[in-house]
Amino acid sequence: MFGETVLLLVLGFSFLGCIIYIHHSNSKALFSQLAELKSEFKSESSLDRGELKEDLLDMVHEVIGNMQPPNAFDHLLGALAGPIQAWAMRKAGMNPATGQMIEQILPEEIHQDL
Repeated sequence: MFGETVLLLVLGFSFLGCIIYIHHSNSKALFSQLAELKSEFKSESSLDRGELKEDLLDMVHEVIGNMQPPNAFDHLLGALAGPIQAWAMRKAGMNPATGQMIEQILPEEIHQDL
């Protein structure tokens, strides 16, 4: 019993040490990448706002162009979602109207809900 406990403690602390080492090395790598990004942004004296604006507008137009209006199947699924969720909540023992567990509600309120 004592040997197993010591073994688990040694493994646990070894695992913790490995996690701390990995975190430390990843943090150093992240800080070096951030320093490189800072130097890149400082080297560019001015940003081309017109180009940035064009890129953003192109992206917005692309997203809006790919949007489609909902069809009948989407509306059907939306109409069925509420009753299916209520059924699942009742199956899990929850009141769909309040989200409370049914056992927590007073017995007279249960009869009014169902």
